[in-house]
Amino acid sequence: MTQVNPFTEDAVRRYPKVELHCHLDGSISLPALRKMAAVTGAELPASDAALRKLVSAPIDTVSLIDYLKRFQIVTDLMQTPEQLRIAGYNMVQTAAADGLIYLETRFAPAIFTEKGLSIREAIAATLDGLHAGSQEFGIPVNAIICAMRDRPLDECITVFQTAAEFKDQGVVGLDFAGDEYHHPTLDLADAVRAGQATGLPFTIHAGEAGPVDNVVVALTLGAKRIGHGVHMSGFPAAIAQTKEAGATIEICPTSNIQTKAVQSWDDFPLAEFLSAGLKVTVNTDDRTVSNVTLTDEFITLRKHFGLDWSLLERLTLNAIDAAFIDDDQKETLRAKVLAARNTSRV
Repeated sequence: MTQVNPFTEDAVRRYPKVELHCHLDGSISLPALRKMAAVTGAELPASDAALRKLVSAPIDTVSLIDYLKRFQIVTDLMQTPEQLRIAGYNMVQTAAADGLIYLETRFAPAIFTEKGLSIREAIAATLDGLHAGSQEFGIPVNAIICAMRDRPLDECITVFQTAAEFKDQGVVGLDFAGDEYHHPTLDLADAVRAGQATGLPFTIHAGEAGPVDNVVVALTLGAKRIGHGVHMSGFPAAIAQTKEAGATIEICPTSNIQTKAVQSWDDFPLAEFLSAGLKVTVNTDDRTVSNVTLTDEFITLRKHFGLDWSLLERLTLNAIDAAFIDDDQKETLRAKVLAARNTSRV
């Protein structure tokens, strides 16, 4: 009789995983942060425990805004090409250690321009680091370029148009991130349309700190994926519209609990979304700020929702289907996941 391999942390780590929603500046390891600080002589706490406390959010974070405060010390260290190259390389290194076979990481280059870098220079340096990491660790990694909701729309349009210059260098999509509650998606429509004109696809943060309306507007504007989307819960019409649009939901479980996008695990809408037929993917959001890996997220979902190998495979294939890559690349990734069916049995 065939027996399923135990669903252990080690087994899940070895499983070929795919992640679509992972912010670079929220996911840099502590050793890499120290290396980045050394570039400019910036001071960091001597102990890793003290540094971890500065850059990671507790589970009882009061809101998304409180959660986002953890980014400042990191983005202060992302102002030179060398620092950005270190960050990009480290992102791939940690993905490899977590058993990923494909990653789309996202970052907002305008945040990296406070000390004189241009948006173009910030994108180029970060891509250099990602490419170096991919070459070293053998994992394909692409970038989604974010504009920030609280910045002027003219700047956001410039970010998207500049990102399009790197279409053949690893930039595969666009996004709006940041303070959703005070900057609804409708207010961003002109910039989204300008981004759409570049030909790059959109994933938009919506229904995380803001209401379900932001998801509906994002879909109406043509978003292919929705970041978080948990506030669709209890709104069957919005869920139906998402399904009809063929849009994929990038859920980030631990982050959503921390930011109070979802009040408790009992309220987390994974089962609701899956039973409605939505295409759902699982993501870390911010590996360092939330102090999680993708392996951790799947182990947590097993604890709270009974996730098994079959559902893990389904969620992974959803991520491959929704990735901003061509069909040949998707087929290569699918083959690796389907091959894992044999290795997850003894």
